[in-house]
Amino acid sequence: MPPSPDPRVDELREQLKALGYLDARVDRFVLGGGAKRGRGAALAAAASARLGALAGVLLGPAAAIGLRARVPGLVASGTDAIVLAAYLAIFFGLATMLVSGAAILVGAAIARRSAASPGFPRRARQVAAAAGLLVGLACLVYLSLWWHTATGAGSGSLAWTIAIVLIAVTISLLLGHGVLVTVLAFLARSGLARSLEPGLPLSSWRTTAPLAALSFAGAVALLVAAPGTRLEPAPATLTVVPTNQRVVVVGIDGIDVPTLDRLRRAGRLPQLDRLLAQGVGSLASDPDRDPARVWTTLATGQPPERHGVRSLEARRVPGLEGRLQPGASGWSAITAATDLLRLTRPTIASGETRLIPAFWEVAARAGLRTAVVHWWATWPAPDDSGIVISDRALLRLERGGPQDGEIAPASLYQALQAGWSDRRTRAASEGAAAIAAALPGDLSAAMRRSAELDATLIDLAADPLLGTPDLLVLYLPGLDIAQHALFESQSAGALSPSAAADRLAALEQYYVFLDQSLARFVDAGDRPARRSLGAGGPGEGGRSVILVTQPGRVEHAGAGMVALSGAVAATAQVSASATAVAPTILHALGVPVARDLASGPVLELFTGVFVDAHPLREVASFGARRSYARTGSGAPLDREMIERMRSLGYLR
Repeated sequence: MPPSPDPRVDELREQLKALGYLDARVDRFVLGGGAKRGRGAALAAAASARLGALAGVLLGPAAAIGLRARVPGLVASGTDAIVLAAYLAIFFGLATMLVSGAAILVGAAIARRSAASPGFPRRARQVAAAAGLLVGLACLVYLSLWWHTATGAGSGSLAWTIAIVLIAVTISLLLGHGVLVTVLAFLARSGLARSLEPGLPLSSWRTTAPLAALSFAGAVALLVAAPGTRLEPAPATLTVVPTNQRVVVVGIDGIDVPTLDRLRRAGRLPQLDRLLAQGVGSLASDPDRDPARVWTTLATGQPPERHGVRSLEARRVPGLEGRLQPGASGWSAITAATDLLRLTRPTIASGETRLIPAFWEVAARAGLRTAVVHWWATWPAPDDSGIVISDRALLRLERGGPQDGEIAPASLYQALQAGWSDRRTRAASEGAAAIAAALPGDLSAAMRRSAELDATLIDLAADPLLGTPDLLVLYLPGLDIAQHALFESQSAGALSPSAAADRLAALEQYYVFLDQSLARFVDAGDRPARRSLGAGGPGEGGRSVILVTQPGRVEHAGAGMVALSGAVAATAQVSASATAVAPTILHALGVPVARDLASGPVLELFTGVFVDAHPLREVASFGARRSYARTGSGAPLDREMIERMRSLGYLR
């Protein structure tokens, strides 16, 4: 025989209907399961679970949209958006269930204390309304601050901000209403139904509409008052005023300025000496020597808090193609635990996590011909930003097969692949000739590998396949890799004087190798190289070389440098910020500079004639970097990229 229904269930349902607590659909949803419970605590738990489900359904998609605005690299496809919304729905649902359950139990307990007094009906309604308002207010404040944190300073547009505030107000009022009606239902379940008044407090439109308007105004005021809040202006139209300069940017990681100066004085670095003979700016080093972070700051003109690439190593959430960047203390401990539980897995930071366009992307958008080789966070290579040989291109060229956005345009990949074997042979020969100092076998191999890497990148940058770009950008990591292998693998105190001297001699020899390799960018007598690199003759305009250096991954980092050489360069020694490099390069090309960049161009590096002929022009903003879908059908090289970074000493 089936068990007979608890008569208290039917009695409670009729009591709730008589009091008008089941009139609204949201009330019937929240209390529908709770009305079947025989105990007040069970009713509160069931109602809280339904409030959590309601919050999860509403907050999951909204939170995913907000997080997508701040971390575009985390959402790389429609599937990513669905999975992320599900994760956030579970998180917000559980949080809402716990908070609502606590508010219901505490509110009901406070109201029951006055059950014997004549003013209990009014007291019960006041307590229920207060519990609902507190939960709704807490939800509204949290969602407003979460949106501010998720979008970051300057990243939220006006339309999105208004839409999210409206969503937050609606969700907060619904949750507050659900808590209010559940507190009163809890009291009815406790045998106090006859003492309660019919109707719900704060339920009329005359009360709800002003409350919603007040909530909206409060949320907007909170966003405006929050530190760093500002609305992002739309990207401006970029008009280039030609300077008749083709600009070559060479970035060298791992330069130690005292060592460089000593070798220059000895006459061993003629090419670098020429690049540093005119305008030179000293760049303060980032205390965090992470190369992806540092070189993205140089490329975007914005600090890591704005450009989004905080670390070389990122994390991928199962089910998502995108990546999650670290941003808080204790990150290592958290990721170690989540990796162990298979909640996340390591990956390498990429262009998908970069929020700000790099200077070559700005120049390409302005209509200039650009080519960039091997800069950090350039994968996946977009189709509309000129030639991009990304930081994963060498790995793809080595392994072959269909590409996965490593090189743009896609047609360039086939041409480079055809000559890859010969290029690697040339680079191996140059790398072997560069290292002659007496070193242990493992260190000698590391030095040769670093030299091969730089030789390959220089050969790629000088390839006629790149045409004659207005802006050519090249990043060379070999010196930093070699320096790290020589001196960071073990403490200096563990080295004998002779071993330390051998390593220093090998490092100095690497400087000489780099200097000789850069001759094709500097030597005015090398006509074929000048033509392939866009040097130009007198009638074609001139060429300026901008050298950018950083000290690399050393414990006590010195300063970096930005040096301008060519006909437009002044003879000056100045101090500058790392964020000034990008606007300086754009100014040399005749591209207007955004006012919302962290720094302006270093005009002292240019001659007075150039500054007078090309005064600084500004636009409001370059806008946010667009998200790009990866082109190609090849398999992602995530695991291979991690192994490559580990073999080069970037990861442990």
